Amino acid sequence: MIQTTGSSRCPLKAVAVTALLALLMLQGCATKNTARPEFQLPLSPEAQLTYDYLVYMDYRSRLGQAMSGLKTPQKINEVARLQKDAMTVLNRIIAVEPQEKLYLDKFALYWTSQQIDEARVVLKEALAKYPMSRDLTISLANTYLVDNRNADAEGVLKEYLLKKPDDLAVTGHLARIYLEQKKFAQALDILKVIPKDKRTAQIHYLHAKASAGLGLTRQAIRSLNKAVKVKPDFIEAWGELAYMHELEKDYDAAEKIYTRMLEFPDVSNHIRLRLMELCLKLNNPERALKLAMEGPRNKAFLLEAAQQFISGKFYGQASILLDLFAQQKTVPDSYYFFKASIAYEGEDDPAKALSYLNKISQQSEHYDRSLQFRAHLLMDLERNKQALEVIRKGEEKFPDAVNFYLLEAGLHSAAQDNKAAKDALLRGNTNVPGHPQILFQLGMMEEQEGNLDQTLKYMEQIISSYPDHADALNFVGYILADRNEQLDRAMVLISRANRLEPDNGYILDSLAWVNYRIGDFEEAWKVIKRAVSLRPKQPELWDHYGDIAAALGKKKSAAKGYRKALELKPENADQIRQKLKEL
Repeated sequence: MIQTTGSSRCPLKAVAVTALLALLMLQGCATKNTARPEFQLPLSPEAQLTYDYLVYMDYRSRLGQAMSGLKTPQKINEVARLQKDAMTVLNRIIAVEPQEKLYLDKFALYWTSQQIDEARVVLKEALAKYPMSRDLTISLANTYLVDNRNADAEGVLKEYLLKKPDDLAVTGHLARIYLEQKKFAQALDILKVIPKDKRTAQIHYLHAKASAGLGLTRQAIRSLNKAVKVKPDFIEAWGELAYMHELEKDYDAAEKIYTRMLEFPDVSNHIRLRLMELCLKLNNPERALKLAMEGPRNKAFLLEAAQQFISGKFYGQASILLDLFAQQKTVPDSYYFFKASIAYEGEDDPAKALSYLNKISQQSEHYDRSLQFRAHLLMDLERNKQALEVIRKGEEKFPDAVNFYLLEAGLHSAAQDNKAAKDALLRGNTNVPGHPQILFQLGMMEEQEGNLDQTLKYMEQIISSYPDHADALNFVGYILADRNEQLDRAMVLISRANRLEPDNGYILDSLAWVNYRIGDFEEAWKVIKRAVSLRPKQPELWDHYGDIAAALGKKKSAAKGYRKALELKPENADQIRQKLKEL
């Protein structure tokens, strides 16, 4: 129901009411007769104001009805007309009685029709008359937020708080803006100055969110405990508290909280699923299954619960849940897909998995994935001809699905047919131009054939569209470093890849090698030692280890590196033996 506002004046005199009623009666009669009266009964200012209120209230009521239900073109036109008419009457009322609530009504009319600039103008006009209005201030800040003008929104709220620093609602609103922008320190700064005896449950909650964002998990836990103490049914705070305990690896405390939350009315399925996930972390699949069986029997919940068990490799429990679908008249295709996953991953029975996949209809949302799964299983069973038929069917039915082209390329590569593999990838690049997975595989194939210039073209194409593609960044950087070309750019590319994936041994090897090329042997030595610790079975890394150690005069370490490389049977074994001999 739309809230309306009444006049702040004294009750109308009887004569004004009588005149108003007479006018309304005359207008009512006019709707029944073709001829309209030749004169309008004059109204006093009080009666006119009351009449305008009644008309405005009628427009608002009709507007609320028009905005409900289906948004047909006729309804949209009706809403626009009613908004315009309501605005006209409202402007008349505001001219006589410029009340704060009326300005908020006018703002709402513009806001609901997405006229943000006009809504903002109304609020600024209103704030000139009511500068200490919390509702007007927060509404103005929101108009800036929807336009992503966060600094302006912050400025509006800060200006208000300078005049009224004890307004907790506005302080909380500003804190939320900071939290959404991940400005956790600023949020904490404005919240911690609030006196402890005035902190509401919501303030404690926001304080906890800011603390958690700064990694102050224990401080967040203390604030959340205060929040739920003030408001025991604060379900968001309870959920956050359980999650904080999980981060602290205090799974027992988290489990107790989730269990308590299950007793709340209208608890979401998300809480039950979180508790199940925790039980699986604690290696208690029986309790997780009990929780799942006590939950709702709808498709979405059961499938998500089954997925949890499959991800945790508890295939028996997943199968028990899924078999609930087999009792239904209509078995969903997702049942067959998950049962296939269990047969393959849990039972190591690809033939059984295929039998489930074959039951998925072509109209299913899982059909494209089922074809990919079938092709993969057939390749595992070395039924490559059938696998290729399935892949080709997928390419025909889903030409934009890159996995089919990647599967075909992998099938041909396994058969040492590099031309067919490259043709499949090029066909994929035609249908899905510029996809990074396809371009990367094409680049890898060119590198294997020794066409490094073509490899660079593919990799450069990837990073021009996907600047955070760590593997492509590393590939380009390493080739440049190995060629001893554009070393400054090579360092930039590899360093960026290392920031994206700091524990990638191959990227660390590239970083060590570019440092070696620019003559920073000490840095190269520090990095290559970490690289070989992460990838100890890669001969190229041990070869680089030897070269960098030799450059530093560490002959024993260099010999160790070369010998390790030779043990792993590298392609350039003769070259490494020569380097070992020269030591």
